[in-house]
Formats: sequence, structure tokens, C-alpha cells
Amino acid sequence: MNIVKKLIISSLIAFASSQTLAVTLKIATVVPNGSSWMNEMRAAAKEVKQKTDGRVKIKYYPGGVMGSDKTVLRKMRSGQLHGGAISAGALAHIYNGVQLYSLPFTFDNLEEVHHIRKTFDPIIAQGLADNGFQLLGLSEGGFAYLMSNKAITTAEDIKGQKVWVPEGDLIGNEIFKVAGINPIASPISNVYTGLQTGLLDTITINPSGAIALQWHTKVSHLSDEPLLLIMGMLVVDKKAFKKISADDQIIVKAAVAASFKRLDTLNAEGNIGARAALQKNGITFNKPSGTELREIADKALENLKAMNAYPAETYQDLLQALKEYRQGQP
Repeated sequence: MNIVKKLIISSLIAFASSQTLAVTLKIATVVPNGSSWMNEMRAAAKEVKQKTDGRVKIKYYPGGVMGSDKTVLRKMRSGQLHGGAISAGALAHIYNGVQLYSLPFTFDNLEEVHHIRKTFDPIIAQGLADNGFQLLGLSEGGFAYLMSNKAITTAEDIKGQKVWVPEGDLIGNEIFKVAGINPIASPISNVYTGLQTGLLDTITINPSGAIALQWHTKVSHLSDEPLLLIMGMLVVDKKAFKKISADDQIIVKAAVAASFKRLDTLNAEGNIGARAALQKNGITFNKPSGTELREIADKALENLKAMNAYPAETYQDLLQALKEYRQGQP
């Protein structure tokens, strides 16, 4: 009888321990349900649950129900959330290295991006880790373009426009200030209404994003030179992540990283299709003339360097690596 009791007690202890070790990561995002981003992230969550036998679950709060990126980060600090799938720039005040890929006119095409990321993704991940965040996924949203209700081909064309920048977007804010205008910062959720009411008339967005958010219905022109690269990332609080066993951490990292790699392909294909769709829907593509816009960007970069808005030395290393890559191309 004593043996039976001991077995029962041991089983109960083991069961209680397994329950204690079970972790649910609560992750919020402004990304809407049904999008390729959410579909891939949910696929990763399903894989994690299966491969950890339910020890790790990921619960998503999509569509901005938990607020903007800024609000999500605040809720992570309070412990209400464990993570967020957010824009890279939202973390710039915590670690400025997240801005490396999104500085203006850095890349000419995605092939360059893919080459550079092999070296600099680990640097970004380490920088976030040093500041309390575990980077699980980093993905290219595609190149962003100026879209407006008038043709923008020179710096003069921007003056007088009501330009939107995301909340906390130091880079975008400085670029437009150098161009001679004061941009309007607001959450993504307010942009459509702003365009509809005339509070805004100029945005910077990737083609697929413009269509998904229906912003393209409120503008008529696209300045056909990529201004910057949009990056999205999934981060979780390191303390929360450490509650997961080492073996299960490996499973989570692999599943989410794989889903974000698939997203890179889907996003690239989606933006190609979206460009065609914008043209079909009457958006006029205008090619910028001269070098004025790039000169504005260069001036903004100098100002941002003085503000420590990005890691200047690391960025110079990136530019050097990019130069060497370009020289090796036919």
C-alpha cells in the first residue's frame, strides 16, 4: 500500500511540475487577422504547441486590440503582455541598432538586403538581448515609397504637403523636417481617417501595405524610388522567455524564424503583385528627378547621427560590406 501511495504522490508531483513549466506567451500586434503575417505566425504557434507537447503556447492579440506598437511595449513592461510583433522602429528608443536596415536610400534591391542580413541580423539580435528582449523573428515588409495626392518628383513638391509619420519615427520625422515640413505623427489606425478627412495627404508605405490598409484609395500618385526598407520583428521579454526550458526555447526560435523566413518570400511576391494592382487601379507612378531627395536624406542622416538615432560605426561597416558586395556583382 505504501508503494502505491508513493507512486501516486510521485505521479501527482510530476503532473504538477509539468503544469508549472507550461508557458503561454501573450503576443500582440497591429497586424490584422487573415494577413500573411498572422497566418505564418499562427502556423509557427501551432508547430510550437505540437513539438513541445503543449508546454509552450503562443496566444496572439491581432488587429491592434491591444493598442499601437508603443502601447504594446508599455504593456510588455507591466507584464500584461509578453511580446509583440511590431515595426522595428518602435524599439529604436531601446536599441538604436534596429534602425540599421531602415535608413533612407541604403539598399537598391532585396538581393542586397539578403546579403547584408547574414552579417547584421546577429548584431541586431544581440543588441536587443542586451536590452532585455529576445528577438524571435525579423522580416522584410518591403520597400516603402512616398504616396500622395500629387506627383512628388522633387524636394519642392513635398513642401506644403500634410505628411504622415508613424509615432516615434525619429528617422522619418527628421527627413521631412530637413525637407522643410513638419510631419504629422499618429498611429497606423488613424491614417485612413486622416487621408479621408484631409488631415493627411502624403504617406510612406509599401505597396502591399497601402492596399491592405486601403490607403491607396485616398491617394493618386506614387514616387517610384524606394525611400527605405520596412522591417517587422517579433520580440518577447527575455524574463518571460527564460521561463521556457532550454530545449523548448530552441523549438520556439526555430519555428518562428522559419515562419518569418517564409514571410520574406511572401512579402516580396506580395509587393510585386501590389505594384501592378496599384497601377491597374489608377495610381500614377512618377520617377523622381535629380538628387535632391537623396541630398535631403544625407543631411537627415548627419543630424540623426548627432542624435545617436542609429549606431554610426556599425552603419559604416554595413555600407562598406554593401560596397564590396556591389563591386562583386556583374
